[in-house]
Amino acid sequence: MGSIAVVIIIVFGIFSLFEAIHFKKLEEELKQTREYNKTLSTLNDNVRGFKHDFSNILTTIGGYIYVNDIEGLKKYYSDLKTDCDKLNSLSALNPDVINHPAIYAILSSKYHEAEENGIAFNLDVFMDLSKINLNIYEFTRILGILLNNALEAANECEDKIINVRIYKDSKSNRQVLIVENTYSNKKINTNMIFEKGYSGKPNHTGLGLWEVRQILKKHNNLNLFTTSNEKFFKQQLEIYVA
Repeated sequence: MGSIAVVIIIVFGIFSLFEAIHFKKLEEELKQTREYNKTLSTLNDNVRGFKHDFSNILTTIGGYIYVNDIEGLKKYYSDLKTDCDKLNSLSALNPDVINHPAIYAILSSKYHEAEENGIAFNLDVFMDLSKINLNIYEFTRILGILLNNALEAANECEDKIINVRIYKDSKSNRQVLIVENTYSNKKINTNMIFEKGYSGKPNHTGLGLWEVRQILKKHNNLNLFTTSNEKFFKQQLEIYVA
């Protein structure tokens, strides 16, 4: 009788485990669907706005051409291109393009966070994300930390921009993640930012990039290059494929 009870408990435990896994998967799919619906709603509003204003846009361009105001036309085109880039990034937030639910959840969440703070979030994905050659938990931790830092830095700038690019470099047999952002602290010490507890901001733990370094140390197929110029601070993660 005791053996039967143990078997029943084991079977019940296995059944409960499978139910929990199934529920977790459904929960993730529902979250992804909500994020995608939010993206589609925003994209639809923007497309409708462009359609409604299309004739006005053409008329304005014609006005600049008519008076030969090339400088004014360049400025107008720059603003128009910014809106077009926004639409392109929104269209990239598609589960068919970002075909991994965990990566999609992070990118869509950070995109909408950037949008709420007036930060331009430009996204390009040119690879099958289901084939990332790194444990997805570790990859999403790195991605999340880099995006959090980019959001904080860009939000302090007058020109708020984040560029994210994920692609496969077949010639070098590597997968590349690039996160770059505008930043105000031009004196940032790129040699110190990965040290535990280092932070250029008050009340910050300075653990984010230190945690990234701990992940890098565990793998011999990862490289992270940190560079900066007058406009952008750039993190480039390279994942080499065996």
